Amino acid sequence: MSNKPEFKPSGKDIAKFIIVSLIGVFLFLVPIRIGGSQPNIMLGHAIDWLGGPGSWMRSVTFGDLGTYALGQFDLRYLIAMLAITASFVMSLVAMIFKPAFIMNNEKIKNIFVSSPIFFISKAIGAIIIWMLFLGIGPDFLINNFTGDVMIGLVAGLVVIFIFLGPTMPLLTEFGLMEFVGILIRKFVRVLFTLPGRAAIDLMASWFGSSAAAVIITRNQHEKGFYTGREAAVNATCFAFVSLPFTFVVFEMLSMAEQFDSFWRFYLAICAICLLLAIVMPRIPPLRGIKDEYLPEVGKQIEEDVPEGTPIFKLAFSRATKRAHGTTAGDVVKSGAMSWLSIFMDLIPIILAWGTLALVLFESTPIFDWLSWPLGAYMNVLGVPEAFDFAAAALVGFVDMFIPAILLSGEAVPGMTKFVIGVLSIVQIIYLAETGALIIKSKIPLGIGKLFIIFIIRTVIALPLIVLLANLLFRG
Repeated sequence: MSNKPEFKPSGKDIAKFIIVSLIGVFLFLVPIRIGGSQPNIMLGHAIDWLGGPGSWMRSVTFGDLGTYALGQFDLRYLIAMLAITASFVMSLVAMIFKPAFIMNNEKIKNIFVSSPIFFISKAIGAIIIWMLFLGIGPDFLINNFTGDVMIGLVAGLVVIFIFLGPTMPLLTEFGLMEFVGILIRKFVRVLFTLPGRAAIDLMASWFGSSAAAVIITRNQHEKGFYTGREAAVNATCFAFVSLPFTFVVFEMLSMAEQFDSFWRFYLAICAICLLLAIVMPRIPPLRGIKDEYLPEVGKQIEEDVPEGTPIFKLAFSRATKRAHGTTAGDVVKSGAMSWLSIFMDLIPIILAWGTLALVLFESTPIFDWLSWPLGAYMNVLGVPEAFDFAAAALVGFVDMFIPAILLSGEAVPGMTKFVIGVLSIVQIIYLAETGALIIKSKIPLGIGKLFIIFIIRTVIALPLIVLLANLLFRG
């Protein structure tokens, strides 16, 4: 077998691969401090600047526009409201009039021509956003908890997605995933049953956001770089929340008073997530998903190393080949379609499903009934006041932040805070964010399988968390 590389890159190809990939790594994967802030990736600092407390977007307010009762109406909410409204209107137009500019463009058609359940979800999302904006409707919908949680979530996602659309191709389209994937393919395949490029998804989530990891996975699956099973494993095992958000949960639970090291808390989360990522792909339902690429694109990934070929040389060759085939126009087009898909298709679904699930939690005993077996399990494991707080652990299926909100104002035993705080992050699947992103993608996971995976992760993780709590907790 010849050692000759498959592709001879030009100086321009090499520069594109190295420079653009380094920019992507810097933006997505390198935690830095700015001023007295917590360590965060550069993209995270940009998101905080644009949409965090006292940020630019929050400073653009609209006075008494509407009767918005849940806080000051700012630019983030306006963008969300316009996007959700436009999504419903365009889907209605597509359903009734079938205009050519929608029906003849496959990507736009996929966004606006919705199945009945997604069309109804968009309608519900539009109704909810206007009820919250006008301050009218039943109290269980517009009260401060339900309204603040969901509108806050959607507003936060608006800011994240503004940056994510144009910057994500820097990680995925200029050769970085090919380069890393070939170099560490054996390690990732043996441990996680995944191709080496999955390591980029893991790092994008670890240092960036779970939404970023799912969107990267979705795009890679639709371009033929992951099979359905690989995409499902990525989305449910690696898309956990970022380091900065973990610190927010730690602070919200006031755990520093009883558990003095955030880094021990975070390392406990990392250890459990990695162990679950080894176990989950090897058991149902993930193990049973077919290892098939989408028929319309087929297999596009190249990570096999021909016999006798130097691995670094091959990784560099394939990375520069990918950079050679990507232009600035491709990036602009990809970013524009990502924006259109996210704002017109995903955000309305997230608002609708998240709000309905939260209303069920707040206004019905359903989560109390469903959480009784979990309470019994936690009680056997020795978690203090397990039955009182089991529902908070289960409601993490709706959104990752809700358990921390529920426990932040309670007189909760320190060990219970630790257990539920860690659990809320390692559960990974959150219907109001990653769950909706997965269901709206072509990844072969429906809401039923997602809930089963959520429960299995919870059952496996709990004894590990309790063990670490007993070893590490000071209280």
